[in-house]
This record gives sequence, structure tokens and C-alpha cells, in this order.
Amino acid sequence: MKPLSTFLFSIVLFSLTSSCQKDEVGENFTNESTYLIDLDLAKETNWIIADEILVLINEHRGSIGLSEIKRDSDYSSAYAVEHTKNMIEENHVSHDNFNVRSAALKERGAYYVAENVAAGYANANDVVRAWLNSPSHRKIIEGSYTHSGFGVVMNNSGIYFFTQLFSNNNN
Repeated sequence: MKPLSTFLFSIVLFSLTSSCQKDEVGENFTNESTYLIDLDLAKETNWIIADEILVLINEHRGSIGLSEIKRDSDYSSAYAVEHTKNMIEENHVSHDNFNVRSAALKERGAYYVAENVAAGYANANDVVRAWLNSPSHRKIIEGSYTHSGFGVVMNNSGIYFFTQLFSNNNN
């Protein structure tokens, strides 16, 4: 009976530690913003873990000759937290409505926008390691991005959900 319980635990663990990526390139929007967001949402991210993620990603980027990404504690993080909270509500990792987040950041000067999402990792090191071990996530981490926002939020069961938005801001 012990092997069956180990097998079931492995399935549960695998389903809880998942990640996904999405990227999009497009033209800048120049009209007045139609994508409103409460900037106070950015305060809901776990900034200790988010800053650790950024340090790890910048260390990786530096090791291959890429420039550092700067933290966007405003719009990008507010959109990231909003999406993370939606993933928690739906209890699954997704890129639902990525086009809205992308368009909103493009209105504010971004040319390239991408995101990596995940759930079930206990700390920054684990989620960054998982992203770097995935070619599609690594491609985003190593992309031509200048800024990043974070939605790192724990659900009621103590499981972290992650959204990291990347943008190339030419302003």
C-alpha cells in the first residue's frame, strides 16, 4: 500500500508545481489609457520572494552577458497581482486575459511583453530553477526585457502562485 500512496503523492506534487509562459510583440499604443488598474494591488505581492526572484534572474542574465531587469512596482506588478489572484480563484495556472495585461503595458510604453506563471513552488530558488529548466520560460528570462512586475501571492492552503510580467520599456 505504501507504493500507491507514494505514487498518489507524486501526482499531487506534480500538479501543484507547474509553470507556464506567454510572450507577445507589438506596436506601442499611444492613446489615453483604457486599461485601468488599482496600483495598490502591487502592495499585495510578497516582495521578499519577488525581490529574490529578480536577484536570481538578474544573476542568470549577468552570467550570459545580458543587462539587468529593473523592478516595476507599479503597473506591471498591479496587473501581475490581479492575474495571480485570478489564478488562485480558479485554482489553476493560466495566461487567461494576457492580451489585456499586454495591451495595458504597451499603452504605457512597453514594446515587448511576456509573462511566466507558476504555482506550487515553496520559494524563489525553486520557481526560478523550474523556469530556467524550461526552454520556453528560459527564452523569456533571457529576452530583451528591461522591466519586470510580480504577483507572488499565497492561497488559503499555503500554496504560492506566481506571475512575472516582463516588458521592454523604451521610455
